[in-house]
Amino acid sequence: MLTFENKAFRDVAANAPYEVVEILVNSATYGGGGIYGLYSTVAADSVWAPYIFVHEFGHHIAGLADEYYTSDVAYLPAGDRVEPWEPNATALLDPAALKWKDLVSPGTPTPTPWPKEEFERYTKAIQERRRQIRAANRPESEMDALFREEEAHDTRLLNEAPYAHRVGAFEGANYEARGYYRPGIDCIMFTRDNVPFCAVCRRAIEQILDLYSRP
Repeated sequence: MLTFENKAFRDVAANAPYEVVEILVNSATYGGGGIYGLYSTVAADSVWAPYIFVHEFGHHIAGLADEYYTSDVAYLPAGDRVEPWEPNATALLDPAALKWKDLVSPGTPTPTPWPKEEFERYTKAIQERRRQIRAANRPESEMDALFREEEAHDTRLLNEAPYAHRVGAFEGANYEARGYYRPGIDCIMFTRDNVPFCAVCRRAIEQILDLYSRP
């Protein structure tokens, strides 16, 4: 859910001083989008709007990558596995040069084990039910209920994993199940669980806020 009317929204935004833009859409249908340095959007009437706002703002303000990889997206996979420019995703081409290695908890292996197969098995079933709800044009309340069910499952699974609260390199990120890694097992950029940004994302946001706010 984005806009191609750049001139129109800039004309509106120009009525007040601004550094960043968040476009609020009068819709209850789950959705949003964010482009680094341009804008982010959110379906303001969705029950998930608070989460969507923060997640998409992470893209817009700090250039954070999407860490999820199981949802249907409109992007083609990369032809070659290259190191992402975003601060919270890596191809781990050289584990010794991991971009957030200073934040990796002592004793944490890289790549970092996590219950990936169980997560993917459950999420595959959720994605199929999600497509069915959309195809049948069912009420948005059914999608909201499905997301709450998924949230409860993922919160339990991810928070009980051995390296749940450590920084490492967890495979699955940047829309790819293989070959790309995220810093934490869970994060606002990965799931809709009630969890904060991981330490790597927080640092990226802090650096951008310092850049904007320093005299």
